[in-house]
Amino acid sequence: MMRNAFRALLLGSGAAAAMALPNFAFAQATDDETIEEVVVTGSRIRRDTFNAPVPVSVISAEQIVESGALSIGDMLMETPIINAAANAQNTSGTLFLAGQARADIRGLGATRTLVLADGRRIVFSDASSPAVDLNLIPSMMVERIETVAGGASAVYGSEAISGVVNLIMKKQFDGFQIEGQIGASQEGDGEQFRISALYGRKLMDDRLNILIGGEVSREEPVMQRDRDWAYPGIRRNLLANPQTVIPQSRSNVAPTATFQLLGGAVGTARAVTLDYRDPTKVVRLSGPCSTPTVQPTCQDEALYYNSVFSALQAKSQRGTIRGYADYDLTDNIKAFLDVTYSRVDGYGIFGPAFSNAVGGGTMPTVLKGNNAYLNGAGATAAALRAEWLAAGKTLTSTSTAQIGKTWVEFGGRDVKTERETIRVVFGMEGDFEFIDRNVNWDWYAQLGKTSGSTTSFNVPYVERVQFATDAILSGGQIICAATIDPDPAKRARAAGCVPWDLINGPSQEAVAWANGQSSSEQEVKQTVISGNIATDLFDLPAGPVGFAMGAEYRKEQSAFSQDAAGASGLLFFNAIGARGGEYDTWEGYAEIRVPLLRDLPFAQELNFEMAGRAAEYSTIGKTDQWQARLEWAPIQDIRFRASEGTAVRAPNIVELYAPQSQNFTTAAVDPCDKASYAAASASQKALRLTNCSAAIAGYNPLTFVSNFGPGRSSLQLRQGGNPDLGPEMAHTYNLGVVIQPRLVPDLKVSLDYFKYNLTGMVGTIPINTLLQGLCYESATPYASNPLCSLIVRDASGAQAGVPGGVSVVNLVNRNVASMKIEGYDASLQYGFDLERLFKQDFGQLAFRLDATWMYRFALQGLPGQPYTQLANTITSNTAPEWRGSGTVQWTHGDYGVTWTTRYIGSLSSTTASTPSGLSPYYTGDFYTHDLKVRARINDDLDVRAGVLNLSNEHPPELPEVFTGTGAGSSMYDNRGRFFFVGATLRY
Repeated sequence: MMRNAFRALLLGSGAAAAMALPNFAFAQATDDETIEEVVVTGSRIRRDTFNAPVPVSVISAEQIVESGALSIGDMLMETPIINAAANAQNTSGTLFLAGQARADIRGLGATRTLVLADGRRIVFSDASSPAVDLNLIPSMMVERIETVAGGASAVYGSEAISGVVNLIMKKQFDGFQIEGQIGASQEGDGEQFRISALYGRKLMDDRLNILIGGEVSREEPVMQRDRDWAYPGIRRNLLANPQTVIPQSRSNVAPTATFQLLGGAVGTARAVTLDYRDPTKVVRLSGPCSTPTVQPTCQDEALYYNSVFSALQAKSQRGTIRGYADYDLTDNIKAFLDVTYSRVDGYGIFGPAFSNAVGGGTMPTVLKGNNAYLNGAGATAAALRAEWLAAGKTLTSTSTAQIGKTWVEFGGRDVKTERETIRVVFGMEGDFEFIDRNVNWDWYAQLGKTSGSTTSFNVPYVERVQFATDAILSGGQIICAATIDPDPAKRARAAGCVPWDLINGPSQEAVAWANGQSSSEQEVKQTVISGNIATDLFDLPAGPVGFAMGAEYRKEQSAFSQDAAGASGLLFFNAIGARGGEYDTWEGYAEIRVPLLRDLPFAQELNFEMAGRAAEYSTIGKTDQWQARLEWAPIQDIRFRASEGTAVRAPNIVELYAPQSQNFTTAAVDPCDKASYAAASASQKALRLTNCSAAIAGYNPLTFVSNFGPGRSSLQLRQGGNPDLGPEMAHTYNLGVVIQPRLVPDLKVSLDYFKYNLTGMVGTIPINTLLQGLCYESATPYASNPLCSLIVRDASGAQAGVPGGVSVVNLVNRNVASMKIEGYDASLQYGFDLERLFKQDFGQLAFRLDATWMYRFALQGLPGQPYTQLANTITSNTAPEWRGSGTVQWTHGDYGVTWTTRYIGSLSSTTASTPSGLSPYYTGDFYTHDLKVRARINDDLDVRAGVLNLSNEHPPELPEVFTGTGAGSSMYDNRGRFFFVGATLRY
């Protein structure tokens, strides 16, 4: 029903995404009132806040305080135009993003959203994936948040392809204020704590203004095992057609060990495990659990669920402090200093290192027939030997069994990320009269620096594990076979090896010898010198011609280095190595606003605006971009606005200079796999059969089981930078209407159409696009298709673990992709005094409804290829066709109650299959509801409380989004019902 309501609002009455208005303002400014002129995000020309040239969404300081959100990033997620990016839910398993929160307008990626503070840049928060961490900003110091969706490079420069998030910071405050908030989930976990303080005062006859504030917060993790709905999880039944959803299978990557005695299909495979509940028992596994990769229906109780190690929400803590001061040098000239220091500690939560029973992977390990512990005393060893011999194996070194094991003895591979950021801005601003014109000017110099480190715990040395588990009896002593190997280099690497008992458990000495740790260091620097000037050039009959211009120099530097152990590739860890680089740019812009008509019939107001920016980059050379805007108000009640422009994003240092390194993905699906093949259409099958047969010797689409895909090992990628990258280009359009009818006071409605055309997007070819349409579903012959050469098949299976499996996919950054995005943003606000209805003072009632209908989100993987429609599909960007947020607020004097409902439209599971291939295929519509109350106890004390996700919703029951983490699914709440209380005390 709500979905239909949103559609009716968009298609019938019209609404808006962006009202440059305070939240729930009841009174519109009258002609006699003075309207302050400010710089509104999206333009450098001063004007009143409503008369914005582009749609501007505004979140006030009051909304931030009352939201119950822990950080600015969490608060922004309530805005429909903001997509899920890095936040607490999807950084629990990442190396470098832990503890970060990023803004992503339209799902184009955080690197295409420019985040500013007072219209000035903020230093990047990470050398590995440049973007701004919103956790660096103390929320109490924010006056409001203005968000502009649409290319804004002509005004602000690179990164503003999808839009701008501008944090307007507080500059003045009189007194002292302290604020605190605590919260926890219904289950008692995911605890949050935040305390903020703010002090401001004017001194020296009010010429000196100072402001200082800070914030400390902490967020505790939520584990999957602590949610009944989430543990052990669900998966797709790859054996069914269509593939149904069934309970998560158990894993033969056991915390004890599983031994693959015979490979093959169900009925021919044989495997045994040491029962994780009682490791002294040797259990022969059932058919579905005996294959090297367990079947979807594997549920042997001797095995475990590996989701026991997964986190739904990460752990983080942060502290930030900001000081601001300005001094009136004269009545018209002010000097200012703005300093921010932040420290963020994030904790990525990973399960222990593992070896797959299928072989291959990161740490393949085998048990040999001459293993000393296999041939040792004890009932467990005897039982295992019996199974070994029954499988036709011999107790010699040439007879082996692949080991499936989660190496819990090392502990979790948790990652601690520590970051410090300092940002110093010094400048001057003022105004002067010139030829009867008031000229506003400012200049500033800014230095930002982020430095930090990561520590990755319990990442064992792969070869040491292999050495330690190859234990033999020599001279009556159990030793590591590598210590007496004929190869002197191998003997040197095995020096100090302590044998690992796979049957009865290892000694602490064995664990310590094989275990490892890796660290990395990073540093990001940003230097900016900028100046701006704005004035009215001359007067026309319709009003003054506004003009602004400015220049900027900016230098970006970045360096990342990994310790020798991590960079060597010897650890159970991504070998990244060192990378770094720098670039600088000189830029200039100009902007003009021309009032064409005013106070005429059918032309209450007509304005034209133009902005342009030229830049010279040390990396990509010259770029330019422009934007044209038109506003027309035929009568006072209605205003039309239109804009068209281009935007540019220069490739960042990581995209340019990152060395090729190892990475992994679990999102890839092999088109040649029998389950994937069975779910394909007839035309897809024909092309896959031809190309898969050319790639895999003896290929049979009915029997081939790949080494990667759902429920299997991750796929290894080789990725890196490209110094020859060019800029990304965007052409953006906006057409909207804003209605404020005088006959219905306090009603505000608007509707905006948006369109983006992006070309030359930097990135790797989407993995499933490469595997499907560009290679195995391509009409180009396999042998002559250069894109198929990026996919390295392993004929023998020595590396991939499966003959014909994929050992690695080589991907490097390129200007390859294009996107087309279209849709509508809508908003409706209405508020009134209940006294109008009841003739008594029952307070005020206010409504707000925001919605986004993005019906096109199409990706072209390579020039000339067809576009793939991703709108309404679960992808790494997650692009819902429909998103909305509705709020009802009642206030009466010192008290207020707010109800908010958020809506995400139904999404399809994947583009890798068809609706007939998966059941269910859609997520279904998703709603969450929040209830918040506030009260002013006296002039000094406010209190508030709330319940977020009141109905205790969890992510849709599809494996692609079930835990709320992973590819594009962090928009779904996964912690459940959450309670918070807070208070603000003023002196």
